[in-house]
Amino acid sequence: MVKIIVKIKYFNKYKTMSYSVDLRERAVKAVHEGMNKIKVCKIFNIARQTLYNWLYLEKIQGHLNPQTGFQKGHSHGIKDLNEFREFVAHHGDYTQVEMAEIYRVGSSTIGRAMKKIGYSRKKRAKLMPKEAKKNARPI
Repeated sequence: MVKIIVKIKYFNKYKTMSYSVDLRERAVKAVHEGMNKIKVCKIFNIARQTLYNWLYLEKIQGHLNPQTGFQKGHSHGIKDLNEFREFVAHHGDYTQVEMAEIYRVGSSTIGRAMKKIGYSRKKRAKLMPKEAKKNARPI
C-alpha cells in the first residue's frame, strides 16, 4: 500500500495541461490490443512515460480521467485588501517585519499586499555623504 501512495505522489508532481480523455483511451486501447508501446507513442505523438502513467492510472483507479481537486496558483495570505488598508492606516509607521508579526504572515506577503494597494516601501530619510575620491583636487 505504501508503494501506491509514493507512486501517486510522483504522478502528481508536475501539473501541466492534460491530454483529452479520448486520446488517452485510444492509446491505452491500442496497447491492450497488442500494439507495441513505442509504436503507440509515435502514432499518438506522446512520450513513453506518459503512456506508462496512463496505463498505471487505469490499473489503479480504473479510469483515465485527468486528476482534479489540486491547488492552482499561489495561496495568498491576505484575502481582504480593504481590511488590510485599514490595518496599514492604523499601523503606517511600522516596518514590514513588524506588520508581518502583528498580521501573522510573512514580511514578503506584507510587501506584495502593500504594492497591490498602492503603497511604496519606506525610503531612506537622509542621504549618506559621498566620500571624496582619492585623486580629487581641491577647488
